[in-house]
Amino acid sequence: MPSFSQLAQVFTSSRVRVDTRSFGAFAKTFPLQGEALFTHVFKRHTDIIQTQKAKFAVANLEKILTTTFEISTNSGFSRMSLRDLSKSTGMSMGAIYSCIGKKEDIVLMVADVVRLSGEMTRQHASSASSYWSQIEQSIRFHLYASTLLQPWYFFLYFETRSLPEGQQKVSTLIELDAIDGFTAHIEAGVKTGEFSIESPRAVANAIVVMLEDWYLKPWKNQLLKPGSDSLDRQNKIIEAYYQDLTSMVKSMLQVKPI
Repeated sequence: MPSFSQLAQVFTSSRVRVDTRSFGAFAKTFPLQGEALFTHVFKRHTDIIQTQKAKFAVANLEKILTTTFEISTNSGFSRMSLRDLSKSTGMSMGAIYSCIGKKEDIVLMVADVVRLSGEMTRQHASSASSYWSQIEQSIRFHLYASTLLQPWYFFLYFETRSLPEGQQKVSTLIELDAIDGFTAHIEAGVKTGEFSIESPRAVANAIVVMLEDWYLKPWKNQLLKPGSDSLDRQNKIIEAYYQDLTSMVKSMLQVKPI
């Protein structure tokens, strides 16, 4: 099985170039959406998924995951049974079990997608010309990706507690990896004189908290449910949040002209 880093390199290669010039452009080129997203889930979890019929599995995984997000939002994942899932999706219990063995498998699948999205963010930003540009690109990519994958990010943040203790730690590493990534950019910029700051990790943590606020509380920024907003309106709202966030971070880092 390819590592997340290898997968991210494939998705951000010249063959699958993600366009971050606007949210509309990103939405057209980001590969983790639609059928491609659930095909990825199928290929990554053949150890869990019993059926080898890809078309059948991909369609059922989409039903299982999207319905789980709806049930989790309305009544809570901890209260959801696989029989509830069967009733809400219209799938038989046999069809459910052909894709997941237990409901905790759903959390693992979601964590896998969110982690890959984070790796893609880092891969994309790594080609930027300066450390400040790398931070800017990371923020922009994350805002765009977490808008398209908002139900996935939201679900994972609140349902990690549903995993066994050992797997909870693996899931929480996603957040720590994001903080570590921003910390590395900031520390490198301090060494080159690009930034002037004494607490790189504190600033990195503040960035991640603001990025989490974006997908955990879309109502605060007047974003509607994914797919409900026009691309033009979404782009304006995201761009405004991006400008506010990067302006704040730039001031905290005391970015110096190169």
